[in-house]
Order: sequence, then structure tokens, then C-alpha cells
Amino acid sequence: MPTTKIHVTAADNELLLIASTPTGSSQLLHYKSGFNKPVDVNVFPGAILATGSYDLTMLGVNWGGAINFTVTVTTDGHPQVFQSNASTTHGNVWSQTIQIHVVSGQ
Repeated sequence: MPTTKIHVTAADNELLLIASTPTGSSQLLHYKSGFNKPVDVNVFPGAILATGSYDLTMLGVNWGGAINFTVTVTTDGHPQVFQSNASTTHGNVWSQTIQIHVVSGQ
């Protein structure tokens, strides 16, 4: 059951997606935005990573004001939505780590 797509639809202010294993990590996305501007970014892990299991860590950073982060991870054809809670705290305000399995080329 491979993870085939990561779709970002909200990133206020800064979002990092990092895939990691015990031997290292790869930054899949570093996106900056603000003022709740529309976001529509797709990442295809199989086009970037070798076949294997990874921890996918989503990190949200706030510069000020309200935050908004929405990431949809599609695994085996089933989308799962991850969203931040409301906050106006500055700095690292949201993080979530999930397990994904990648098949290279998918």
C-alpha cells in the first residue's frame, strides 16, 4: 500500500515536509506563504524517494497572526487529511509524523 501523493492546500506561514529513516532524511517540500493565500501543491514521493518505509514529518511555522496548515496524504488510493488547530503562537506551532511506504516510480 504505497503513499502516492501528498497534497498541500493550506500553508500559513511556512510548511516543511521531511521523509526520514534511521539512516537519514530528505526534505520533500519547503513552502512559504501568508495571509491565507490559496495553496495547491502536489508532491509525489515515488518520484523523489527510493522504495521503502519512511516517517513523514510535517512541520508548520508561524511568523505571526493565525495559522492554517492542511496536508492530505493519499495511501493505497485513500486520502487522509491532517490539519493544524487554531493558534496565534509564533515559531514551530504544528507538527505531525506518520508512517508512509513509498514505491519508486509510483
